[in-house]
Amino acid sequence: MKRGNRKKRKRRLGNPHDRFAKKYLRFKAIVADLLEFYADPVVVEYVDVDALKPAPTHGISDELKEVVMDVSFVARLRDAEARSEVLFALEHKSSPSRMVALQVGTQAFLALYTAWTDAEYTEAKNFELPIPIMIVLYHGAEDWAVKEIQFQDLFKNIPHAFCDLVPRFKVLVINLRKFQYGNLPGRPITKAFVESLMRATDGTFAANLESIFQHIHDAGLERSLRWDYAQTVASYCSRNDVLTADRLKQVILKVFEGQEGIEMLETIPNGILQEGIEIGEARGEIRGEIKTTLRFRFGDVPDDLVKRLSAINDLPTLTKLDKLASTCDSLDEFAAAMK
Repeated sequence: MKRGNRKKRKRRLGNPHDRFAKKYLRFKAIVADLLEFYADPVVVEYVDVDALKPAPTHGISDELKEVVMDVSFVARLRDAEARSEVLFALEHKSSPSRMVALQVGTQAFLALYTAWTDAEYTEAKNFELPIPIMIVLYHGAEDWAVKEIQFQDLFKNIPHAFCDLVPRFKVLVINLRKFQYGNLPGRPITKAFVESLMRATDGTFAANLESIFQHIHDAGLERSLRWDYAQTVASYCSRNDVLTADRLKQVILKVFEGQEGIEMLETIPNGILQEGIEIGEARGEIRGEIKTTLRFRFGDVPDDLVKRLSAINDLPTLTKLDKLASTCDSLDEFAAAMK
């Protein structure tokens, strides 16, 4: 089934959602807008989100950051008498994840440990650990019916006597699907970021590329940063099969008029759509392997299941289903996992 080649390609491509989100969740303006306009209103009521600063990460290895961390920021409480800071640990998800409480909790506690061992914090008078708030930014097309995520929910059959011994914390979920494209709050740079995440997971990215580029144009960024953002968005959008080089050129020249649009096109590599082509090929390979495995194990695969499989474009989700096809006990179990 050529699994070796596909796995090699997957490592090289990585996850476009992860690369895009991690790069721009480091923008303080974007995170401040997410906390002010998209999160629970109680956050901005008590925290000065405009004074965000990156949490220290000197004690965390690059390998560990890549595995568990998206981004962490700290900010002061609004109460002038309060000495404590609040630490926000943010993780993004494009598909539901039962283990997200463990993932974002690990990120938060690593950031707390780093703050504890950072001289800038510990040498300060009246040092206090920042108060951790764990946040998941969800932008998947699939419904994730989660009102709250509790760490204790990861464990089954906890004896009543142990309930007070197992850590309890709730994860704050920002569900971008609650917001409408034409009425996204925040600065233009935030609107471009949010709309990019949402449209990439509902299949409407390429068709609405002009809207996203217009947000970038209106953001008031310096030219080099504006070009970098536009190029990153173009690369992110390239994973959508319907984007063509001509379409990309048309949108850039329309939004960034005159010489700037021409110069911007020169900064975008000629092969920027190649990644999208390779991702499309990888998706096709995985879908084919899934169908072959299911037919080998269970016989005929219902047309409805095949259609639902064909509608799934998220590469990590397809990879999980590929593994499940080899381990599930029935077609019904596999079909249930696709919901």
